[in-house]
Amino acid sequence: MDDENDNKISYVKKDNNLSFSYEDGYNTFQRGELGLSYSYLVGNLIYNGSYIIKSIDFYFEGIEQAQHIETGGRTINNQNNAHKLIEKHTKINFKEPKQIKNYFFKFQLPSNLSSSFHISDKSNNVIGQINYTLRATIHTTSIRHPRYSVEINCPLEQILFRNHITYIPVEGTHNDLRRKEPLFRYSFQIPEYLGLGETISVPIKITFINTEIKIVRIEIALKKVTEIRFEKDETLFKNKQKCCSALKAPSQITNNELCQKLDLSIPNNLHTNYSGIFINIHYRLCINFLLTGIDDADSDFYKEKSVIVANIKGQNDFTISLNDRSSESDLYISRPHSTDRINENNVQELSVPGHKRSLSISRNSISSN
Repeated sequence: MDDENDNKISYVKKDNNLSFSYEDGYNTFQRGELGLSYSYLVGNLIYNGSYIIKSIDFYFEGIEQAQHIETGGRTINNQNNAHKLIEKHTKINFKEPKQIKNYFFKFQLPSNLSSSFHISDKSNNVIGQINYTLRATIHTTSIRHPRYSVEINCPLEQILFRNHITYIPVEGTHNDLRRKEPLFRYSFQIPEYLGLGETISVPIKITFINTEIKIVRIEIALKKVTEIRFEKDETLFKNKQKCCSALKAPSQITNNELCQKLDLSIPNNLHTNYSGIFINIHYRLCINFLLTGIDDADSDFYKEKSVIVANIKGQNDFTISLNDRSSESDLYISRPHSTDRINENNVQELSVPGHKRSLSISRNSISSN
C-alpha cells in the first residue's frame, strides 16, 4: 500500500455533498493486521451541505464473488455466485440535530477477514474476487433533501506476524524406475510461510548412492494454483502458473554429498493464500534436478510441497497492542465471527482464511498453535 496512485479512494456511488477522506498521514482506512491485533476502519466523513444532520448510518460489507460469462453463438450464459463474508450496520443518532462538516469515525473489524483481491481467467471469461465496501448515509432535517449517501470500495490487507522461520522437512530416496535401483537420498528444508517480496533460502542435501549420477542443473520455482467453482452446474475452472523461478548450478560434491542453499525471490504482487466457498488460491514450491548418467530420459527428479504465501511482518513491525482498547469508539464494537471461539482461558482462537493453523490471542500473550 505504498503507491499513492493505488490508494486513491475509489467511489462506487458519489455525491457532491458527501465524501470520505483518510485520516491525516494515512492512505488507507485500515488499522491493524486483521487477526493478531484489534483492527479498525478509521477515517473522516465530510459533508459539504448546509442542512442540519439528525443521524448517520454506516454500512460495511464484504463479498466473495465468482462470475463466469459463457458465450456461444448468440447465447450468453452468465453465472454469478456470491457469498457474504460480513455485513455490519451502525446507526449514529444525535440527541440534538447538529451542523456537521467533518465526522471522524472509528470502528472495529472482525478478526478473521481475508485480504481483498481480484483474479481473472480471460481465456475462460472467469472472474473471482473479494471486495469490501463502506457506505454512509446522512439524514437531515430538510424535507426537500432528507438524505445523502456515498459508497466506496474499502480494500483490506491481512498481515501475519512472524518472529522466526518454520521449516518443513522433505526427505526420501530417488530411484531408477526402470531398474528399481536407488540413485540418491535427498533432504530439503522448505519454509512453511513465504512472505511477499522476501527472498527465501532452501537448504538441500543430496547423498549419492549411484556415483555415476550427475546433477547438471537445479531449478527452484513457485507455482500458483487457482480454483474457481460454480454451484449451478458444478463447473470448476483450475489454473496453474509459474510465479517465479531460479536456475542454479550444483555446488561441489564432497564425499558423495551435495550440500547447497537454493535462493528464490518471491514477488510482492502475488495474491495470498485463500480458501473460500467458491475460490481457492494455493501455492506449491517445486524443486527439479536435470540428471545425467541415466539411460531413461524420464528419470529427472521433481518434488513439490504446499506452502503458504502471505503478507508477513516481523516482531518490530507489530504496531497495535492487544491491551490497547482506550481508543475504542462507541460507534460499534463487533462481536466475534461465527467461526471464532472463546475458550475457558479467555483466549480467542482466530481462524485465518487460507491457513490450516490457527492463531491464538490471549490478553497477555501471542502464540501460534
